[in-house]
Amino acid sequence: MIVSLLFVVLILAVAFSQATQGFFSALIMCVLTICCAAAALGTYEWVAIRWLAPLAPNWLPNYAFAIALGVLFGLPLLVLRLGTDRLVRRSGLIPLWIDRIGAGVCGLITAFIMVGVLANCLLAVPFGTSFIGFARVDIPSKDAPKDGPNPTPPNAEAKMREIWLTPDRFAYAVAGVLSDGIFSGNRSFRHDAPDEVEAGAWINAVASEVSRFAPPGSISIVRTEPVQFVYREIPGPGARRADDMTYEAIAPKSGQTLRMIRVKLKKEAMDSRKNHQFTLRQFRLVGRTDPDEPFQQYHAIAVQQDKTETPPPVNRHIRVKKTKWGDWPVTDDLFAPRDDNSGEVEVVFELPVEFVPSYLEYKRGGRVAVSFEESKEAPRETQPPKPETSTAAEPKPETVPPVAKGGSIRRYTTKSGKSFFGDSLPLPLKAYQRHKNVDIQRNALAAGHLVGFVDEQDEGKEPAVEKFQVDREKRLLHLNIGYLQARSGLGRAISFAVETLQNYFVEDANGNMYEVVGKYAIADVDGRQVVEVQYFSNKSGTIGGLGPFNKIHKDHFKGDYELVFLFLVDPGVKVVAFSTGGEATRRDDLRDENLTAPE
Repeated sequence: MIVSLLFVVLILAVAFSQATQGFFSALIMCVLTICCAAAALGTYEWVAIRWLAPLAPNWLPNYAFAIALGVLFGLPLLVLRLGTDRLVRRSGLIPLWIDRIGAGVCGLITAFIMVGVLANCLLAVPFGTSFIGFARVDIPSKDAPKDGPNPTPPNAEAKMREIWLTPDRFAYAVAGVLSDGIFSGNRSFRHDAPDEVEAGAWINAVASEVSRFAPPGSISIVRTEPVQFVYREIPGPGARRADDMTYEAIAPKSGQTLRMIRVKLKKEAMDSRKNHQFTLRQFRLVGRTDPDEPFQQYHAIAVQQDKTETPPPVNRHIRVKKTKWGDWPVTDDLFAPRDDNSGEVEVVFELPVEFVPSYLEYKRGGRVAVSFEESKEAPRETQPPKPETSTAAEPKPETVPPVAKGGSIRRYTTKSGKSFFGDSLPLPLKAYQRHKNVDIQRNALAAGHLVGFVDEQDEGKEPAVEKFQVDREKRLLHLNIGYLQARSGLGRAISFAVETLQNYFVEDANGNMYEVVGKYAIADVDGRQVVEVQYFSNKSGTIGGLGPFNKIHKDHFKGDYELVFLFLVDPGVKVVAFSTGGEATRRDDLRDENLTAPE
């Protein structure tokens, strides 16, 4: 309550201060504040993850996001305001009532955004249990079930606490609206930030011994598969309650499905104590149910059964532990991988049946693309098991779902024997139109979108572009693709979703997935051969990424054409599969292509 009051007072103070400056000055401040907030909220995560966190990995990651947001918002706003005051020396001459009303409205908008950004900065700092008595969610104790004589079990469905007037959410809403307009990029802001207020709250709502940050590249997906049930763990009545443990199956809600994702936590994800400790809320799965709907995020609701002295006979996923105080959701308990050597953990999400995933995020920095594979196999344990007592039997072996050989990838399929590694463009470009902040360095395309006619390239006057700029630590795969014309209504809908999401991946033999970074095509458009190239190897928040072709459309992929997707992969890896994200997909098996990246 105290924090909410303070923020309300700040909103009123800033609004009053701006209102006294007059409409012209307040309008300038309002426009500058909106622009700076949109730019800061769209880029601060990238700055925090890529620049600040690596400077002092033992402590700075906990504060990097707050520092990055505060600096990226406050510093440009200060410089722009001072510069505007020096350039604009006087106010406009307008009627008094317009001056006062306009100044008040602009001042209120400015105040909401400024206080909203400040709130997001302050509440991103791990103060401990609360900030002046306020916490969006309760931070659980490591031994929560044992605290006090009759502790109250946490409510897994409880909503977060909100600040009065929600200025923090208002600031994100403004950034989201602008990201769909003048601040738009090739990737939607809502893709990377479907609800950053909630995501940040759950990541920070952990005990002090748990890290809140994992660097990029610190996790990978081992496998995914549907499961039929999660379980309530019910201990026996005796002194050794774990010896006769029983398990009650919990089915998903109507219209929902349960999806298990096995995640490998790499050494880079370890905390300063060289441990893997986490809560389920620190896993976030982002995707959507329809290409026209906004992105949504879901947190894990169950985890692989704890490692015990006597391994359980069935690989169960526990959602609730029954205690003498009541049902205790495991959402906020601390966990570690069952096998410290493998670093693998299985987490379960409850998702809408139509959900199409985009990526899985771990502790804000670790992010990996996710694709739900189509499988004819039924989910594990299709019939509810009877409550059973744990025994000393070995765990059941698990099998990896098969890769579909030559299967269609919704809209695209690979062309056998035509893919390769290299940095050359399909042909040297000397006559082209530029789109999306093209960056050309030493005849190499570093970023951007180029469009031109093939028959004009020999006589072109533009700076020659002959290759793609590729980082020394990566190899560029040119994956030759065939376009599949969708016939049915369902096929057209799925094709539209894939083309809109640009959700393409290749997978290596180690299970690592690589997202598409570019594409090019040569096709006949109204009787002339057109070449289009897109390449964005370094994405920054919502800046950079693939979009639809400009001149070449789906109807032009007929007859003799070339369509290639580009992927940056690690040296020496063997690419074994190509797929798109989503549950309705099958993967192309590329093992026979022998696509091994040069060392």
